[in-house]
Amino acid sequence: MLRITFRQLEAFHWAATLGSVNAAARHLFVSQPAITARVRELEGILGHALFARSQQGVQLTAAGDELFQQVQQLLKAGEEVERRGGRLVPPLAAGLRLGIDESQHL
Repeated sequence: MLRITFRQLEAFHWAATLGSVNAAARHLFVSQPAITARVRELEGILGHALFARSQQGVQLTAAGDELFQQVQQLLKAGEEVERRGGRLVPPLAAGLRLGIDESQHL
């Protein structure tokens, strides 16, 4: 059973990319505690610290750096699925036909 969620990976990715949990929260339009919780859940599942945390922000650990490379590929794949998925649904196309029943004409 897969316990890792896309939201956890996304939170990790943006915290790593922006170097700050607060910046990741602003970027994703969620609270800082939500980002922290997602990253801590991910660390718990994987059994490794992914960040070295300090007053200045976060820096990837060796395990975090390895995961970051994999997550970048996963996020690109997710973007591709979204892009292709939009083409699978045909655009709405319909016609409207109007008629008049002349037998009820005054």
